[in-house]
Amino acid sequence: MMHNERLLIENGDWQPWDAGFSAGRGDPDRLRQSLEGLGKKFRKQLGLRADPFAFRSGMGGAVEVRTSGIAGTVSVGDLVLDIAPKFVPRGDGLGDWSASMLLLMQHARKRDLALNRARHLAVERHSFVDLLAMAFSDATEAGLADQAIHTYKTSPQCLPVLRGRMNLPRQIRSVFARPHLLECDVDELDADNGYNGLLKWAALAFAAAVRAPTLRRRLSDLALRLPGKPSRRIALQGGRLQPPPQFRVWTEALEIAALLSSGLSHATGRGVAQGYSFVFNMERLFEHFIELSLARAVAILNKQGFSARTQVSIAYAEPDPGSSIRFFSRPDNLVLRHGVPAVVVDAKYKRLSDAEGMRNRKPVNADVYELVAAMTAHNCRCGLLVYPRVLGDAVLNDHELHTWTVSSFGTTLRVGALALDLSALRVHADLQHIDTTLTAALESLLAA
Repeated sequence: MMHNERLLIENGDWQPWDAGFSAGRGDPDRLRQSLEGLGKKFRKQLGLRADPFAFRSGMGGAVEVRTSGIAGTVSVGDLVLDIAPKFVPRGDGLGDWSASMLLLMQHARKRDLALNRARHLAVERHSFVDLLAMAFSDATEAGLADQAIHTYKTSPQCLPVLRGRMNLPRQIRSVFARPHLLECDVDELDADNGYNGLLKWAALAFAAAVRAPTLRRRLSDLALRLPGKPSRRIALQGGRLQPPPQFRVWTEALEIAALLSSGLSHATGRGVAQGYSFVFNMERLFEHFIELSLARAVAILNKQGFSARTQVSIAYAEPDPGSSIRFFSRPDNLVLRHGVPAVVVDAKYKRLSDAEGMRNRKPVNADVYELVAAMTAHNCRCGLLVYPRVLGDAVLNDHELHTWTVSSFGTTLRVGALALDLSALRVHADLQHIDTTLTAALESLLAA
């Protein structure tokens, strides 16, 4: 089936909507309505601040589209939208955004996978979800070449000889009805379990979503070979999926399947409203990425007694008599030295220069106000704002830490701002560079 393929950039320029549509390849008005409806679902499911798809009438009355807050692959009918994150470079480097995105996802979700293994296929036209499906297929075939996951399942049995464990309550109840039989609980290895159910569900979901016919057939074959019934219930229970030690070869496939469960939304309806999506709330993804990277950066300083905590809530405004409302501060991250707050760290998924006025060479005022309030609440003299480096940003293209001093009630506070280059993420060594950059920023703030 022919697809109408489009590339959008998160928070990028307005793009003509009608361009590229041809007879028999989708009605732009109906696709627009379907995409707007899907965007509302995304907003609710992913906790977005606003609808991710916006339309307007441009010059000459032509309809234009813009997307924000998400990155990934979306399909509605025969329309396929690849949405690149805003931190990727334009031009020739734009085609490699999926590799950076995949590494960012696996890292931020505590993955240790080789999701960018399919990068050598980037010369072909593959969607973001196709690349993930390739990695899942490779991991699943590696697992099937070893052995399917089996877990113990306890079944009650009534036998003439003891097998497994005797169930005394049931035995007492049946002593007169079946005195010649023993009530047993037997533990048996069973392939119809939550792990295989998730893998089977993921194979079918990928098969319905991918663009390449050969990959679709490969995934459908894997779904048939996997035991059990498709179900993602185990992934919705929270926590990391860790199979029994003897089935460790399945870890990568399970992690990708869980990742799919957290990011995939199906669009249902009629005609062009049918399709799939695999997108992420980029703000949350970036915040989680910084949280884990900061933990490793602090570990480098651990010999000095440093540690990191997340979402530490503290009251900074106590109610006067007659009022019962307290105000709390809860920054993203708090770096402590010997248990005492040393640096407040907030991750902001925006441009550093997205402030009022023309190309202000300072962080957004509201970001600084929020950070200073958190520093005051935690009695902490240092604060750090961390942003992604975005092409065209007015500041921080030099990758250096920028600092300001704030005088507050006789105390001098230091506020730092740092933009991290996420567009070059390809291998785990690139992630280590992010960690060392954060370490250097912390050292600079603490040394002053």
